[in-house]
Amino acid sequence: MADTPLDTDPPAAAQPVVHLDALPPGTRLAEFELQDLLGVGGFGLVYRAYDHSLHRTVAIKEYMPSALAARQNGQLLSIRSSADQATYQYGLQSFVAEARLLAQFDHPSLVKVYRFWEANNTAYMVMPLYRGMTLKQARVQMASPPPEDWLRTMLWSILQALQVLHEHNTLHRDVSPDNIFLQDVGPPVLLDLGAARRAITDQSRKHTAILKVNYAPIEQYAQADDLKQGPWTDLYALAAVVYSCLRNDPPLPATARVVRDSMPSVRSVAETVKEHFGHDYSEAFVQAISHALVIQPAERPQSVHEFVQEIGLQAPAGLGKFDWRSALGVDLLPELEDHSRSNLQTQAQTQTKTVPVTVSLPARRWHGRGWGLLGAAALLAVLGIYWGLSSDLPLVAAPEPAPIPAMSRAAVPEPATSDPTDPWPVAAQTDAPVQAGEIGKPPAPVARPASPASVPRAVARPAKPRPPKPLCVDANFFAYPVCLFRECLKKENFNHPVCVESRRNSTSQPAPAP
Repeated sequence: MADTPLDTDPPAAAQPVVHLDALPPGTRLAEFELQDLLGVGGFGLVYRAYDHSLHRTVAIKEYMPSALAARQNGQLLSIRSSADQATYQYGLQSFVAEARLLAQFDHPSLVKVYRFWEANNTAYMVMPLYRGMTLKQARVQMASPPPEDWLRTMLWSILQALQVLHEHNTLHRDVSPDNIFLQDVGPPVLLDLGAARRAITDQSRKHTAILKVNYAPIEQYAQADDLKQGPWTDLYALAAVVYSCLRNDPPLPATARVVRDSMPSVRSVAETVKEHFGHDYSEAFVQAISHALVIQPAERPQSVHEFVQEIGLQAPAGLGKFDWRSALGVDLLPELEDHSRSNLQTQAQTQTKTVPVTVSLPARRWHGRGWGLLGAAALLAVLGIYWGLSSDLPLVAAPEPAPIPAMSRAAVPEPATSDPTDPWPVAAQTDAPVQAGEIGKPPAPVARPASPASVPRAVARPAKPRPPKPLCVDANFFAYPVCLFRECLKKENFNHPVCVESRRNSTSQPAPAP
């Protein structure tokens, strides 16, 4: 994501992107003057620049694999070790090949390359400066799944871009929510062919594959005659993107589905969305997405044209002036907007793994979130880790409540300290107020001073707080995540222990390395 030419006009308070080897503002590269650094990735730096020849603002991507090279003097790059010389040169050739490939295309949903050249032991691409955010970040702001009409507009743009690539015998192989860019005004754009990334990670192109495990079909995990890659490979990933938008959580990895396909069907997800949010999805839409998500490559739609015919897509009107926010028709969460925008340039691509292609598929086990075991579902219900909230949501500290007043033993009977039927057991009583972010945790034991003789012991001991009411007790297994998501959006449930614990769990995972 950081390797793409994006701009979101972040707030003035946002920290600027910095990198030790980045060129300083004011540097001239041919007729272009660098203004600031927009993004940093493992294989390139992206700058905002001004074109003094055509008087326009552009984005310049510089080939810069930071693990292999460093800035030596001025604009010149030097390789850190002679052992990396061949790998660096191979990546540079792939970077130039990607630029030449993109320069052949002139489609509004594909990144356009204005110019590229080699100099200073590296190479540069000049591209448009897009303004907006990725589909992944936009989904975080949506209070409900997008309706079918909106998804059809997005699908039309991305499918047209894929059709152009497929006609040139090129597969994208990395279609995902963070590689679909929603412009503030204009059609969605497909990002990041990733040629340089694949070349650096695997010079031989035989032993490893770069993929996002939840969106990659099974044929990307292994090199076998009966698992060939083709247009159906990108169609599976795009259908997985739609599934992720509906459920607000990606589908199961293909390797887990091969062993035992316990992933909820598209139809069941669509019915749950209709029940809780009122969005209706047509039979043709549900059937086409289900068809493209079939595990076996030969059983999916074999071309973009076949998929378009099956789903019944038609060119949307006014696509050049498409405003994804106004066309969405669902509520957005404004309190999350600045958070998403400020992280756009530096957000790393998620769930990317290097997987050996010789993997033994039946022996693989999936250790991520699953739907298979009811015992796991009960554990998720206790912890409040539900699928309705994205892992990108910021942690919001709950307001500090007032301390619970003491009550007499005569008014409230003293609870048993080891009652197994107690849904919210209390380890020890304390007079200290509950701190923000600790709601739902049993208070830690504290040493209590001896009570004066004149004060009865029953008066000095506070009463046990009343347990909060359970949420979504009547929801079934599949509807529980959506129900809990809606309940936790309500103001009166904001401080509910399950909602507070869910927000903490959904944001406590470290961000992956770019």
